[in-house]
Amino acid sequence: MTYVGSRVRRIEDERLISGKGQYIDDIELPGTLYLAILRSQVAHAKLRRVDLSDVLKIQGVVDAFSGLNIKVENRPRNFPMASDEILYEGQPIAAVVATDRYLAYDALESVQLEYEELPAVTDPVSAIEEKISAVENQKNLVYSRTYSSGNAEEAIEKSDKVVELDLEISRVYPAAMETRGLLVVYSPNSLTVYAPTQSPHFMRRYLLQAFSDQIQDIRVVQPDVGGAFGSKLFPYPEDYITVHASLRLRRPIKWISTRSEDMRSTYHARGQVHKVKAGAKKDGTLMGIMDDLFIDLGAASHGTYLADIAATMLPGPYSVRDVKVMVYGVYTNKTPLDQYRGAGRPEASFVIERIMDSLADELGMDPVELRKKNLIREVPYKNPFGLLYDSGNYLSLLERAEKVYREMVAKAEELRSAGRQVGVGFDFYLEQNNFGPWESASVRVRGDGKVTVIIGAAPHGQGTATGVAQIVAEELGVDMRDVEVRWGDTSMIGEGYGTYGSRSLTLAGNAALLASRKVKEKALKLASQFLRSDVQELRYEQGKVTNLKTGKFMTLKEIASKSMSSLGGIWRYREEPGLEGTAYFGLDNYTYPYGSHVVMVEIVDGKPRVLDYYAIDDIGLVVNPLLAEGQVRGGIIQGFGETILEEVSYTQFGNLLTGNFSDYAIPTAVEAFSMRWDYLEEGKSNAPLPAKGIGEGATIGTPPALIRAAEKAVSKKLHRLPIRPESLLP
Repeated sequence: MTYVGSRVRRIEDERLISGKGQYIDDIELPGTLYLAILRSQVAHAKLRRVDLSDVLKIQGVVDAFSGLNIKVENRPRNFPMASDEILYEGQPIAAVVATDRYLAYDALESVQLEYEELPAVTDPVSAIEEKISAVENQKNLVYSRTYSSGNAEEAIEKSDKVVELDLEISRVYPAAMETRGLLVVYSPNSLTVYAPTQSPHFMRRYLLQAFSDQIQDIRVVQPDVGGAFGSKLFPYPEDYITVHASLRLRRPIKWISTRSEDMRSTYHARGQVHKVKAGAKKDGTLMGIMDDLFIDLGAASHGTYLADIAATMLPGPYSVRDVKVMVYGVYTNKTPLDQYRGAGRPEASFVIERIMDSLADELGMDPVELRKKNLIREVPYKNPFGLLYDSGNYLSLLERAEKVYREMVAKAEELRSAGRQVGVGFDFYLEQNNFGPWESASVRVRGDGKVTVIIGAAPHGQGTATGVAQIVAEELGVDMRDVEVRWGDTSMIGEGYGTYGSRSLTLAGNAALLASRKVKEKALKLASQFLRSDVQELRYEQGKVTNLKTGKFMTLKEIASKSMSSLGGIWRYREEPGLEGTAYFGLDNYTYPYGSHVVMVEIVDGKPRVLDYYAIDDIGLVVNPLLAEGQVRGGIIQGFGETILEEVSYTQFGNLLTGNFSDYAIPTAVEAFSMRWDYLEEGKSNAPLPAKGIGEGATIGTPPALIRAAEKAVSKKLHRLPIRPESLLP
């Protein structure tokens, strides 16, 4: 049975598209109370007084509280509630618990506040001048680090051509279809927390750390999740507030964010400014790069790692050794910053590809030839900052993409000669994924022959269950329809890390593969006793164990069933009963997929319209091309949104201007376009199942190609994401 490598339809979808999914707000329990959160309407202020007395007089209001402070690493100093200083618009100040959700929200209007508004810090570059403090009695520059290899200054001085670029990557909002929410169910010794999280085990760990003095254990259950893209992984104020309310009242408490709340409180992403200088020889050899990287952290410092990823991945797939990146992480009076699809790699790819296109223009050199000139030719390769690129054939993939690029350029020239504003963009991107450290899986064969797989990863739309089922079914030699994959409950498997960073199929898939092999070993041992044979005489093949001498065999179902039974209640065999195996799998290095995007764009009345799109990736072994292509298509549309439409905007006073979908534009079916996807399988990972991640690659590869196409169409230099409409007008 060959499942791995086949275009198998997703087994998760029938239940979801037939309306049988169960999301967080679908879960209703008797006696549930509803929580609403009063949020700040100003960006920065001294909080003088919070008066809840009028709220508690309202019929149906069960409780109200403010001032909850729990120390959580790198979160705002007032976390999860502002107690003496408001740090951003949308920060929680007070909570109301009522018998009805709408009553709880209405009761928020009766909370009386006194505060003294303070100046707000909104620009990450000028923030380091320290003229205004985003957090009282603290410097704005909360994180600084230098990444340096060789002598970038000297290399640039010796260059024949030097380009200087100010590149801005705006903040974006992850915009999952389902907003965040939580249902906490109290029992005397433990809590059950239902949450659309990307990592139930991680949520359990951080909640236990905060509340272990009040509760013995916490079970976290992940219902169906309506999108996340990285935004539902790390601790949020509302997690602690809702748990605290349940412990106070000893009742089930539900909190569901409204969309406007979600846009103010879900961690934003990107938010970087790069002041870049790069030099090259006349023949196109890249000499050196210098980059001052400013990251707008908002009111907390937990997003600093995003700048580190962007800095260390900045050289991308090119063999430049003299590189210096100065990282400046600054507080501003904005929603805190954290990961979103790509998490630092889209920023790095955007910067290096803008450098390559700008140098090509200055040198009068073909942009593809410039990339060929500098492309890494042999891997493994250690980049200037010590990252070990693991495997692949970059040139082979680039040349595949180049053929499509030449065809698009020829077509664009025809259209331009007819008076149309058309341009073609090309890029080459390098990914970094398999963020660890490991993942877990348990494989169990039931007495009826059905196989249950439990994974520590927590997929939420990626199709991981289908991929894992393919892996297990092929390894065990059983029908894939007999394999059920479960996840998302901390009571089902001891530990796990979850789904993020394009890690699930590489780590959870390999853990499931190794667990399946343990099941096969156990099946051989049990069958040797049932068949009264030596293990060496037996062979496991296609779901059964056969004695090579006698031809007698037992199916996996028969072995599982017999191992569960005993004659007269006495177990007569040496081998332990049960047919199951558990495994943990991790790699000692990241994996580095890579790819190229080519796009043709036409500007019509100042608006970009995609005429043709081609993407090619190398992610090692492709377990399911249909799943991979789905990830690429979704990622391209999200990359289009970041390049053309999406921008979180604030006033100079820190007030959010894009607080709803009327003001914050995301791609819809109207903006959708046809695209082609191709793949190679040369860059295999160092794993038993040599796959790499695909979930974030397209979001990394799309913006550089798309902005270059728009740039060529209007014959203007473009240096910011998203492209503002006025930049595309004559």
